[in-house]
Amino acid sequence: MLRNVGFMSAIFVAANVVLTASAYADDQDVIDYRQHIMKTMGEQAAAVGMIVEHRIPPDNFAVHAQILAVTAASAKKAFEPKVLGGEAKPEVWAKWADFSKRLDVLVTNTAELSKVAKDGGFAAAEAKLSTALTCKGCHEVYRVPKK
Repeated sequence: MLRNVGFMSAIFVAANVVLTASAYADDQDVIDYRQHIMKTMGEQAAAVGMIVEHRIPPDNFAVHAQILAVTAASAKKAFEPKVLGGEAKPEVWAKWADFSKRLDVLVTNTAELSKVAKDGGFAAAEAKLSTALTCKGCHEVYRVPKK
């Protein structure tokens, strides 16, 4: 009987370790995915910035605007699992209504920017940049400052 209890205890401990490791991996995957989404947006915003500063030609502006729109549309889903960690402050989930509203505005604005850029190019869309890419305001509230 004691051997069975010992065996069952060992199985319980092993299952607990596997489940804990599995939960961590899932949480880490959520954080990693979220960071990939936000990094993609940052990279595209940087490319747009180079175009605005006339450091590179505006030929691919509409493509960058489209990537921003698609990535912004997937950002909210990346935060919905509500997994703490990464560069996101806990305020993201404590103030979810405000955070998700800001993401909805970003989605709308980047979609509009993408459409204008596709139809009229950089010259037509340049005026919309200041309202479309409002990353800083959200980062000040919801992102851990970079060291």
